[in-house]
Amino acid sequence: MVRLHSGRPSLRLPSSLLALLVLLALLAHTNFAHAEKTRFDLAQLKAPPGFRISVFAEVDGPRMMIFSPGGVLLVSESGEGKVVALTDPKHAGKADRTVTVLEGLNEPHGLAFYEGKLYVAENGRVRRYDWDEANLRASNPKTITSLPTGGGHSTRSIVFHGGKVYVSAGSSCNVCIEKDPRRAAVMEFNPDGSGQKIFAKGLRNAVGLAVNPKTDTVWVTVNGRDWLGDDLPPETIYDLGKNGGDVGWPYCYGDRVPDPNFTKPGDGRCNEVLDPKVQMQAHSAPLGLAFYEGSQFPADYQNNVFVAFHGSWNRTVPTGYKVVRVKLDDKGQPQGGAQDFITGWLAPGETKKGRWMGRPVGIVFGGDGTMYLSDDAGGRVYRVTGSK
Repeated sequence: MVRLHSGRPSLRLPSSLLALLVLLALLAHTNFAHAEKTRFDLAQLKAPPGFRISVFAEVDGPRMMIFSPGGVLLVSESGEGKVVALTDPKHAGKADRTVTVLEGLNEPHGLAFYEGKLYVAENGRVRRYDWDEANLRASNPKTITSLPTGGGHSTRSIVFHGGKVYVSAGSSCNVCIEKDPRRAAVMEFNPDGSGQKIFAKGLRNAVGLAVNPKTDTVWVTVNGRDWLGDDLPPETIYDLGKNGGDVGWPYCYGDRVPDPNFTKPGDGRCNEVLDPKVQMQAHSAPLGLAFYEGSQFPADYQNNVFVAFHGSWNRTVPTGYKVVRVKLDDKGQPQGGAQDFITGWLAPGETKKGRWMGRPVGIVFGGDGTMYLSDDAGGRVYRVTGSK
C-alpha cells in the first residue's frame, strides 16, 4: 500500500517554492508507485556463514507477526484487512496451510497476546478478542480504545510491558506540528483501554516496538523526516525508559540536532530531548525490531537486536532493503553501530529507484530461537536458522 506523506506547511513559503516541492514529491511518488519488482531468487539473499534462509510461507503483504500461546505464527495482512495463522504442526520448517483468523479489518498491523487474549491494532482502534487455539479462531471483539485516523503514516504497532499496553501512531505528515497529540507518539494504557496517556512524543513514525530484556524498557525504531538530502536525518533507535519522554520531532532530529525550519538559534529546545541509542543510514526506513534471547544462533549473534530496513523511496541512490543487527553489552546497551545481517533484496550496485526483490518489515523469534521475517512487497515470510 503506497501513500504519499504530505501535510500542511507550518511556515509560509513562496508559492513558486511550494509548487516546486509539490512537483518533486509527486514525481518521487510516481517513481515509487510504479516500482519494478525483480524476479525472486532465494539464492540472492545473503546471510553470514552458518545461517540458512528459507521461505516459510507465501502471504499477501505480510507485516507484523506474533506467536500464539500454542506456538502458531500469526501475521497481519494490512492491505488485505486480515490476520492469518501459518501452521507448521510437524515442525517441518514450512507452513502447511494458511488459516484466516480475522478479516474485514481496517488496516490491521500490530498484534499481541496478553492473558490469553489477542489484541489487534488497526488504523483507528485497538480490539481485543477471545482466542481459540484449537480452532485458530478469534471471536467476541471488543474495542478497548480508539486511535487517531487520517492521512500520513497509517500503521499502528502494539506491545505489552509491565501490565500496560503501548501503541504507536505515526505522524500525519512529513514534518509539521500535530493538532492531535496522539500522533507521532507512543500511547500507554491499561489492557481494558482505561488510563490512556501519552507515554512518549516527538516520534515521527515509530513502527517497531519491542521490550529490551536487559533494560526492561520499551525500545522503538523511528523513521526520520524527508527532504533534507540523501544522508539526513539519520534513522534511529530509542530507549523510551521507565517514564517515556520527548524525542523532539518536528523540532529536532538525530542526536538532538535542531531543525532550522522549526527552531530559532539558541532557543535550546533540543537540549533536553531523549538521545538516540543507535543512529543509522538516512532513509533506510527501519520497521520491525526484535531482541534475540535464544541460544540457537552463534554466540556473536546472541544478545543482539535485529532491525528490518524496509528501504528508501526518495533517496537518489536507494538504500535499506535488508536486515541489520546491533550488538549489545551485558546491560543491553548498544556496542557500535548497525551491521548487515541479511542483504540481497536490493541488488548490489542498484541505482534505479524502485527495483527490488522484496522489502523486509517484521521480525519475530520462535521458542527455539529461529527468526521469522516478513516481506510485504515480496509476499513472503522467511525462516532463518543458525548453527553454532
